[in-house]
Amino acid sequence: MRRSVALALVAAVVATPARAQQAPAGLRVAPSARATAVMTLSTGVRGAAPLTVKVDYGQPFARGRKVEGELIPADTIWRTGANAATAFTTDVDLQIGALTVPKGSYTLYSRWSPASGMQLVVNKQTGQWGTEYSQAQDLGRVAMTRRELGEAQDAFTITLAPNMPPTGPSGTLKLTWGKSEFSVPFSVKP
Repeated sequence: MRRSVALALVAAVVATPARAQQAPAGLRVAPSARATAVMTLSTGVRGAAPLTVKVDYGQPFARGRKVEGELIPADTIWRTGANAATAFTTDVDLQIGALTVPKGSYTLYSRWSPASGMQLVVNKQTGQWGTEYSQAQDLGRVAMTRRELGEAQDAFTITLAPNMPPTGPSGTLKLTWGKSEFSVPFSVKP
């Protein structure tokens, strides 16, 4: 039995005030606020609760510092934000680029290289501090496409941008900071 899922034309990025976070012993929590990107999906079933895809992340600011190669380290795993790990939850099975992501909760990391660009890392470990990365927990990695921006963006931002019909329930996950926007398409698996 196939369930039809359609996009509601709702996607939001909401900055929330900084809240107490559990940092490893001896570390001071930085003042980066938490932000959330949410995409709401409709099942097409009358009275059914909407389904969501959500990213919750710490939102650092460049404040005049170099982004690629400094704030986003080269050739190493980056927490994709600040402070606590970037949480990714989906109520539906997704196809992100070439990677199948079953519904559930994950952590997003990324790896930037001057030679090969940005990779999005979907990791099965959840609830940890952002620097606590275990490669053994990777669900997979997917290449992201880079677009140079005309004007530098001070705040790191993750967005979930819906695609308009007739492409079906799909969208684009974007990481924007400094002079770069990195993106990867995603779609709901039938």
